[in-house]
Amino acid sequence: MSKPKEVAEILVRGQRYKNWQTVSVTRSGIDPFPKAVFTAASPIENSPNWSNTKLAIGDSAEVILGGRQAISKGRIIGRQPAYDATQHALQLSISTNATVIARATVDESKSEYKNYSLSQIVNALLKPYGATFSLKGETSGMDKPFPKVNLLFGETVYDAINRLCAFRNVYLQSDIDGNLVGYRLGNSVGAQAELAEGKNILQASASFNYTGALNEINVVGQRPGNDQYFGDDARTQTGTAKNPEVKQHAPLSIVAEMPGDAAEMRMRAQFQNGFLLSDQVQVQIVVQGWFRKDDKLWLESIGEPVSVYSPMLFTTDKLNLAIQEVTSTQGPTGTLTALTLVLPGAFNGGDQINSGGAGGGLPAGTYSNA
Repeated sequence: MSKPKEVAEILVRGQRYKNWQTVSVTRSGIDPFPKAVFTAASPIENSPNWSNTKLAIGDSAEVILGGRQAISKGRIIGRQPAYDATQHALQLSISTNATVIARATVDESKSEYKNYSLSQIVNALLKPYGATFSLKGETSGMDKPFPKVNLLFGETVYDAINRLCAFRNVYLQSDIDGNLVGYRLGNSVGAQAELAEGKNILQASASFNYTGALNEINVVGQRPGNDQYFGDDARTQTGTAKNPEVKQHAPLSIVAEMPGDAAEMRMRAQFQNGFLLSDQVQVQIVVQGWFRKDDKLWLESIGEPVSVYSPMLFTTDKLNLAIQEVTSTQGPTGTLTALTLVLPGAFNGGDQINSGGAGGGLPAGTYSNA
């Protein structure tokens, strides 16, 4: 009999489907739409009659791992049945209802917003799709009103939202119901879990990449003119984010995608810095099971900091990182969770960069001091 914490189920129209051959559920801090893939196969003489099973693309579905919801308001987005003389097989793909915003374009009849906050604009964009937007983490400056926002003809709803979030240094996630969440990791947040070589780490690898390292990012733009701000005061608005760990002179200048003041240009620069930091240090770790020590699904931990002890990976014994992606699986190799970890600055624009040190943002020796 399967252990309760290792049972994967799909709930469709009140009926639970389990006993899957393989299971994979992924959440990411890069793609805010979780994805699940379930497969089953069995000999033809005792396989279920899947042709009559009421599991069709477009059906509402929930994904439950170990009795805990992993995807609540989901939808079957792919169905692949197959058979031959000896076997029947079925693969189902599930994501949240909100995935539609990645292909649906903005409403051109409502293309301009004046003095609306990020939350107000995003919730207005999401309303036709039955989704909502909320803020989480260190939220300072996130809901500063935009003097003027113009949506672009043919722009997808998701691209419009992501563009606005970039100017508030906000990183998109989704909650258990598939609603969007604007997130920024606070500097004071301590490690929410511990991973240790020789204890709960089954597999580990790391990649340290210097090719995209920049010491300074400058964003240049303009702000809308008014009676208080005009001429040079409106014409030139700049914002800068720096990575003090990069000793080489390697600046990047960006023309802002939309108007804004100096504070907005700085948040845009921080957002770009966070994006680049996510590629400079990546650690892959596999652990047993789907749950953390505190009985929380690893899938619920995107953006949270963790402490990693691994002398075999780091030039320092211990490093604080943040969870960028989680994939919980089940199959022939057992019930496992694969974690992708990045620098904490990837979720706050680099404000957590520290020099070396056990609790720092970068392991000593990642960048040259020359």
